[in-house]
Amino acid sequence: MIDYTANSADAWEALCVEQFQLCSLDWAAPTFDAGLRASASSAQLSLRLLTSGPFGVSRSARDIRRHDSDDLMVVLHDAGAGGHLEHKGRRSELRPGDAVIIDTTRPYAFDFPQPIQQVVLKVPHELAGRLAPDAGRVFHASDGPLGRVLRTILREFAELDEPIPFGSNQTNQSLEATSLAVAAVDLLSAIYASDSTRNSELLGHAALLKSGQDFVRTRFRDPALTPSLIADYLRVSPRLLAQVFSQAGTTPASYIRDVRLEEAARLLRSTYHRDVPIFDVGLRVGFADATTFTRAFKRVHGVVPSEFRAAAPAVTAV
Repeated sequence: MIDYTANSADAWEALCVEQFQLCSLDWAAPTFDAGLRASASSAQLSLRLLTSGPFGVSRSARDIRRHDSDDLMVVLHDAGAGGHLEHKGRRSELRPGDAVIIDTTRPYAFDFPQPIQQVVLKVPHELAGRLAPDAGRVFHASDGPLGRVLRTILREFAELDEPIPFGSNQTNQSLEATSLAVAAVDLLSAIYASDSTRNSELLGHAALLKSGQDFVRTRFRDPALTPSLIADYLRVSPRLLAQVFSQAGTTPASYIRDVRLEEAARLLRSTYHRDVPIFDVGLRVGFADATTFTRAFKRVHGVVPSEFRAAAPAVTAV
């Protein structure tokens, strides 16, 4: 257990970047202080208990490009006044007792006009099970067992973080909290999977398509990304995945290719990437070799990448 304090907005921003991921403090109260307690940390996940004065913080698309993150943050807005969250195209109100899952591969913004207290469990995507597709949704007390268990588990972690009595084994307590956190994520995933109402909603074709598209847009730079990996992530059959994408007039493989080519065109137009070799552009967007990249690009744009770069008006996008 480690306690941190911040007596200025700049110190709080630096602490948030250190403990969570690259983000920006958009505003803070003129007289500002905050505290953060770090516990249950491991190579796989971490638990943070924070209290702070009024502030607003955001993680932009530019922040994501500058500093990749593959974590989910399970946030319990435990006490204080309400605030607002913008994430995955939604603007939601956060009231005391609410919990929300944040996907750090997507932009987000928090705004808290009054002092708050929160519990934040940071979990890698690969450990998050079926929680990931529900990122951005606020869980209220009326949302059934998942919302209640989210709040109960996180509050129990807060109880685990009481000061350690003299003579006790701090290492053992930290390991206990970490192992319980892993078990808690497994439990939440199991509750999620067994909730037939939530499953029927999420397994609707529109929701599956959106989740699949979101997954591609966060992983397209990986040359190993395939339709099978999308299906595994969504826990559906490749046949159902193909059916869902076909209703949108495409296929999973075509969508992967189109996203890669969209990003390649953006890089080729960017003045910041003007001197990047064409082959490197292809590698950056997930193509394994220059020949495949050039052929795919020409089929869509009618010209090879070098001709596209020469003819396209330069823009200053990063």
